Amino acid sequence: MDKAKHSISDKRQQLLYLATISLALWLSACGGGGSGDDPGSSATPQATEDWQRDILLTSLTIDLEAMQGSADIQLAGSTTSSGASFESGDLIIAQVTANGRQLNYRNENGTLHVGVPLSSDHVTLSIDYSLNLQNNFDGLLDGGMSFTWPYYCGNLFPCKSAPAEGSGYELQINGAPPGSAAIYPASIISDAPAYMLAWVVGDYSSSNLGATAAGTEVGVYYPADLQLQALDGSRYLRDVFDWYERTYGPYPFGQAVASVSVEWGPGQFGGMEHHPFWHIASSSISDPWVHVHEAAHGWFGNGVRIACWEDFVLSEGLASYLTARAVSTIAGEASGEQVWASYAARLAQLQQSSGNKIAWPAGCQQIDILQDGLFGTAPYMKGAYFFRHLEFSLGVDLLDRILREFFQSYVGTAASMDDLLQLVEQSSGYDPEDCAIAWLRSETLPNGDNCAYQ
Repeated sequence: MDKAKHSISDKRQQLLYLATISLALWLSACGGGGSGDDPGSSATPQATEDWQRDILLTSLTIDLEAMQGSADIQLAGSTTSSGASFESGDLIIAQVTANGRQLNYRNENGTLHVGVPLSSDHVTLSIDYSLNLQNNFDGLLDGGMSFTWPYYCGNLFPCKSAPAEGSGYELQINGAPPGSAAIYPASIISDAPAYMLAWVVGDYSSSNLGATAAGTEVGVYYPADLQLQALDGSRYLRDVFDWYERTYGPYPFGQAVASVSVEWGPGQFGGMEHHPFWHIASSSISDPWVHVHEAAHGWFGNGVRIACWEDFVLSEGLASYLTARAVSTIAGEASGEQVWASYAARLAQLQQSSGNKIAWPAGCQQIDILQDGLFGTAPYMKGAYFFRHLEFSLGVDLLDRILREFFQSYVGTAASMDDLLQLVEQSSGYDPEDCAIAWLRSETLPNGDNCAYQ
């Protein structure tokens, strides 16, 4: 500060100076601003909470070396709301701008609230931030790999983690270590849940498994020392993907897909549905069933998002059922029966355990999918057997037509298990509600003929 300022005696000048300092302190307390405009004006409104503002497109640039991120988030316009809210985890927000103008924001307690100028047109927020490494599979992991399922996307970028929320995505990863490559989709052209976006960094080789009849290129990525295991595990993948496309409809997330081997550490198993390049634990990369299961989420779970975490069975139960169907169709009925035998063993083990046995809880967004135990065997196995019951009750051809109609009606949007059950009744005349309750909302297993699966 210029020392001459201390000698100002004019009262009006003093008041003006104090008002300027007060405004600067107010903007600092709000966590942003800096445009020089009145934060209460229409040009730069105050940071306001609004979780309803629709995200249309999220464009991310992540620098792994600098631990910096930049997110351009295109929002639907609004002439009534001057706010937008996001989950921000432990991100350190540097600035929020729109059209080069600094916007007011508050970033506190893992949430980011922004003041957005009123406009009927789309508005793009540019958010610059720093991010931190996480150590509990809840963001950016050591080595540069991301993991955000189910609700940790805010540790990577400003987002909304509710499974019904969808956005298109663009992604660029910079700063990978020398000798490593980042495997990720440059763009996701259909709205998808935030947890679907992911990347992995490593020294990878790849194999092209061929194209489907629809022209989708199918491949697999792996470290060189896992080539044989990866090729063995993905041996049915192209044909399965082709079957999914022909049976349920066009794949919504681009023309190139692949399974990607990842190293999750001790106890790793299974995969994660990060379409179009889904991740499979290195210990499971030789297991064809895992590849087939994760591929199915391109249609159900990602292609059609679930409305609530309570509808998790619509994602995992249906993907488990389709795994058995696809394996039986492509690898032969004997292989399909092996899948069902493994499911029967898991279901019996569940029933003898103290774990959660409810596959489809009532309500919507009333539970914590991790803390309340829904992420477990019940939605996978009881869900698979409920859909097998539908197969026996309706016939496989009618069930496939219903699933195809369901997918094509809801692709790019969110749907509930109730939506599917209503479509089953409308399309077949069969009311599946009682058996859905018996299989999915009871701790015991159905023991009557009405809900049998064979």
